[in-house]
Amino acid sequence: MTPFWIVERPGFLRMMKVAVPHYKVPTRNYFSKTEIPKMYNAVKADVKKSLAQGEFFAATTDLWTSERGGGLPYISFTVHYLTPDWQLESHCLEPQFFPEVLSAQNIAEFFENMLEEWEINKTDLVSITTDNATNMTKAFEEFPDVWLGCFGHNLNLAISKALKIQRVETAVRTCRHLVQGFSRSWKRKRGLREKQAALTLPPLALIHDVETRWGSTYKMLERFLSQQQAVCATLAAERGAWHLMPKDTDIIVMEQVCQLLEPLSKFTDALCSDTRVTLSAIKPVLDHITGDVLEENEEEPALTKHMKQAMREDLNNRYTEKAKDVMQMACFIDPRFKNNFLDAPVDDVVDRCVQEALKLTPVQVRQEPQSTSSNSTAAAGGKGLAGLLKKITSTRQQRSEEGSGPATPEDKVYMSLPSILADDDPLVWWRGHASELPHLARLAKKLLCIPATSVPSERIFSASRYILSSLGSHLQPDKVNMLTFLHFNLK
Repeated sequence: MTPFWIVERPGFLRMMKVAVPHYKVPTRNYFSKTEIPKMYNAVKADVKKSLAQGEFFAATTDLWTSERGGGLPYISFTVHYLTPDWQLESHCLEPQFFPEVLSAQNIAEFFENMLEEWEINKTDLVSITTDNATNMTKAFEEFPDVWLGCFGHNLNLAISKALKIQRVETAVRTCRHLVQGFSRSWKRKRGLREKQAALTLPPLALIHDVETRWGSTYKMLERFLSQQQAVCATLAAERGAWHLMPKDTDIIVMEQVCQLLEPLSKFTDALCSDTRVTLSAIKPVLDHITGDVLEENEEEPALTKHMKQAMREDLNNRYTEKAKDVMQMACFIDPRFKNNFLDAPVDDVVDRCVQEALKLTPVQVRQEPQSTSSNSTAAAGGKGLAGLLKKITSTRQQRSEEGSGPATPEDKVYMSLPSILADDDPLVWWRGHASELPHLARLAKKLLCIPATSVPSERIFSASRYILSSLGSHLQPDKVNMLTFLHFNLK
């Protein structure tokens, strides 16, 4: 992420002269035209070798326009797959310059070109996860694999429905104007610090939200409420700022919004992992959100019920029937959940899994090497997604596993084995049982590599934003591609 010209800066040269007096530092042109392209080609070859290990691939893609370097458009491309020893691998393949019109046809054409360049068969691609933009959904509607809307984006859209309710929108706008009033006045900032000290409150600044990101809106409201006494005391001391003072009704609404959004703030981050199985967790998480977090209580205020209803209805309509079917099969094939979170009859889901597994299995079933290792990829208990799922499944796993009606001996064996803990790694379990359940193991390899969000592609642009900083704003798109690729893949 460091600009090439750093090697020609006087301070860097003085440091190198002291550290290694006899070494001649190459020029920036050497790094830009020789060393970086050489490293890029070598790492690209290694990534292609690694991709050759995968049987099934899941992909994510996203679009971004750089703030610097002329505001150029880029498109990202990441793939996820399971290796023969059941390690979940992810690779950032392309943050490509994308000068064409952002139409569905051009996006689909780019995607197919990337698959060809990286020698990934289209038939081996099992899913594509993107945001809900119209051009994205149309681009992949003709693809044979399943298109999945990003869980984080879906949750953001559902919560946005609640935030657009008039009373809520008014309260949020009031808080936003208040924060702006403090951010533009050093006098109010100084007065806020003095009031915080007098009231023994932590000296925290107010947070300005990004209107398209509900998480930042929640943090803005939560920070204001925690500093409400100091903020209101500061405004009361300045007559010209009284118009910024929120009404009591607005504060009550803010409190209700924060109370509702607080438990939801954990899920998006937890499902953004590149190293943990996440598609199979969508169904339990969605059930928990729509059935528990958003369950209406008779004693709740009418506004809270209205917000819950708006969010619940929007979430229930975000996934297509095809996507729901894949999510249920992934949930069933995950030994943490099995039949605990299925909407359809267990027999129907088992039958679909059996049919899909038989289609994937060649005549001569390849035996996977069995490993006794059980801790190489296991997550620490009680943290992140693992901790959330452990809490969600604690009651569900007490149900009896009856009525499964498995159609093959392999299914009987799978259903007879005890479910593992929610904070255990399902890939470790499958590594130890792949030879025992070869048909279902191939289905697990197909479904358990699918990410729940498009965050892996969005994360690429977070790195590209640093590379295209004010210090590197004149970089050509091909250099941005190389540097971003090396940042994520160089080991």
